[in-house]
Amino acid sequence: MDTEIKGDILNLIEKISPQGRNYVNEAFNNNMVKVFYYNKSIDEHGVFCIVENNDCNIAYFSFLNEPNKEKCKGLIMADMKPFINEVNEKELCFNVYGKNVGAIEFVQSLGFKADMEGYHLFYNRQEAPVISQSELIEKQFEDSMLDHLVELFDKGYFQLNKENGWQTDWYYTNSKVFQAGLQEKVRDNEFRSFWLGNQLIGAYIIDKNYIRDLVVSPGYQNRGYGSIILAHCIKHMIEKKNVQKVCLRITKSNLSAKRLYERNHFEELACFAEHTFISNINTLNEGEIY
Repeated sequence: MDTEIKGDILNLIEKISPQGRNYVNEAFNNNMVKVFYYNKSIDEHGVFCIVENNDCNIAYFSFLNEPNKEKCKGLIMADMKPFINEVNEKELCFNVYGKNVGAIEFVQSLGFKADMEGYHLFYNRQEAPVISQSELIEKQFEDSMLDHLVELFDKGYFQLNKENGWQTDWYYTNSKVFQAGLQEKVRDNEFRSFWLGNQLIGAYIIDKNYIRDLVVSPGYQNRGYGSIILAHCIKHMIEKKNVQKVCLRITKSNLSAKRLYERNHFEELACFAEHTFISNINTLNEGEIY
């Protein structure tokens, strides 16, 4: 494949996620990518491809100017049929640029379940933020904090998990797994908690250049603590972890969090809609599913 075309395809995949770009790039190097459709013109600029491996198949659909619904249907139908027919052997996923609404609606009509829709954001400044003065005390993780942190994360994410149909007590039911993960984050210097006296106010967890979690106790939200903890996190990543580009991922439904990050100099990097095929219907025929 022409180097320029490959680069453009990867840029289109990055509109879905930076991790997707890296995954497809590696797959290109291993000859594991099938490009079903690619076009770069004034009227249409997009790609539809799939990465095949031993465990799963992952399709990517990303168009800057979304095709109409009939074209989306025509592009996707025939090429996805063999992969849907072998879904009992391999997991089948379909990742769509989050602004391609027609494609999202169509793949869901084929039996793909929406796993998550949302955004990747990035911090648009080079320098670390100035941290406002506060009474918050910053601490590393200690095992004696576990019960407090379990309560913080389950309560902090409760409404979001409920709205998305996700488990609302994951941290309580998986406290040992959570504890082991926090211990690992201590070794990697990727965790901090924040306290007022003996009261846990919030915490953050980092994964490399991503803010994986930033949680504030519900009783202390809308008091400015979120912005203070976020500033601590960014400063830590830039100055202690030498991160060049601070990023995070949030769900589409978490509008309050998106506003918080945008107020603190984050911009949209990518927009995604992730799906997994779950339907028992596995035969496509002349535009209908049976």
